[in-house]
Amino acid sequence: MPPTNEATDPSIDPTPDIDEEESDENDLLLSLSFNQDGGCLAIGTASGFRICNVHPFHETFRRVFKSGVASDTTNTTTNNNNTGGGGIGKVEMLYRTNLLALVGGGPSPKYPPNRVLVYDDHLSRAIGELSFRQRVLNVKLRRDRICVALRDRVYVYNFAD
Repeated sequence: MPPTNEATDPSIDPTPDIDEEESDENDLLLSLSFNQDGGCLAIGTASGFRICNVHPFHETFRRVFKSGVASDTTNTTTNNNNTGGGGIGKVEMLYRTNLLALVGGGPSPKYPPNRVLVYDDHLSRAIGELSFRQRVLNVKLRRDRICVALRDRVYVYNFAD
């Protein structure tokens, strides 16, 4: 039997097996933010969010939200009560802890764009929520406070409250 040529043999697919959900080329970048010490980068995408270490640069983990299911790169899944898409328009990381502030965004947001969720990544669920009548423009975290910027005002809350 003669050797086959991958370029001419239609039965051989030269592209590697890449799961479309894990592929980066179809994911839309929505936001970037550094944590407070500048050591991590939080990235909001149309399918979820990613956390990257800055030096040396590498992706630490990612969460992909699809139809109410959150999954990470280790293939564990957690059911959420929200049945939206997967877009995270804003993600803010609290230092190097497991706490994140998430705001929905993109063409198919996971959460409404007027709601901030305090998300515990170890529990893979929201542990707090702030709802507003306007779209959330930005959110910032400190060890003791959360600040939320709207179009015409800024709200500052203590975590103890």
